[in-house]
Amino acid sequence: MIDTIQNTFSTQLSNTSLKFKRYMHNSLDMDDKLIGIIGHRGVGKTTFILQYLKTLDLDFEKKLYFSVDHFYATSYSIYEIAQEFYKRGGKVLAIDEIHSYPDFEKHLKLIYDYLDLKVFFSGSSAIKLEHSKADLSRRAIIYKIQGLSFREFLELKLNKSFDSFTLNDILTNHIEIAYN
Repeated sequence: MIDTIQNTFSTQLSNTSLKFKRYMHNSLDMDDKLIGIIGHRGVGKTTFILQYLKTLDLDFEKKLYFSVDHFYATSYSIYEIAQEFYKRGGKVLAIDEIHSYPDFEKHLKLIYDYLDLKVFFSGSSAIKLEHSKADLSRRAIIYKIQGLSFREFLELKLNKSFDSFTLNDILTNHIEIAYN
């Protein structure tokens, strides 16, 4: 089971580009043991997680990514996959599209309580994930990813990098910012 998942993960990782990274690469605290990434479809949750795993300084066998909506996830429970990965020396587990798995909160609690794994999970069904926040509140840090900003769109389209400014920066330094 884990070998099949790792083969799929290896292919996905090799196809993951680090050329463009969204704003959250510099703003999210990735030190917690259980981290949820939520947001609308297509905002870059999967890409973010794969980019993070690709840049993580760990041997390939110590990190694993799988999507719950893939066929192998229907044959085994999330906890069973996590447990087998942990037994093999795994350290970082990423679970995508978790909202489509029934009672995923219970599996995440079990993983958190009994396995020494760092876990990332993502999903786009805000209702299910927002509801689960209460169940996971003492355990999980949940980040909501926003859609592509205009600055990010320009960076992606023009292959250039632009500074990011807060509203306060723009209001107080707009002349200097515009000049630069």
